Amino acid sequence: MKNSILIRVEPENFQQWRTEHDACRLAREEYGITDGPFYFDEIEHTHALVHLHVQDMEKARGWFTDPRFKQAAERAGNVRREIWFAQVKE
Repeated sequence: MKNSILIRVEPENFQQWRTEHDACRLAREEYGITDGPFYFDEIEHTHALVHLHVQDMEKARGWFTDPRFKQAAERAGNVRREIWFAQVKE
């Protein structure tokens, strides 16, 4: 089974959010999370669906309680997030 985290982000300042997202790449990898593709909204180009690949879903959920995530989220500014934890069943 393949695991993914899908996050729809709607930041007020996309570049500010993206800088924080990119800065946390190594920290996310500690939780078994690696970046997948970004899908940008066709109309609102600063809104994106972020596809993250996950090795172990329970371990990956810990990233969202890590102080580094919370600090980065604050630095990213005003961002609406919708998070989905998903599994592909083959």
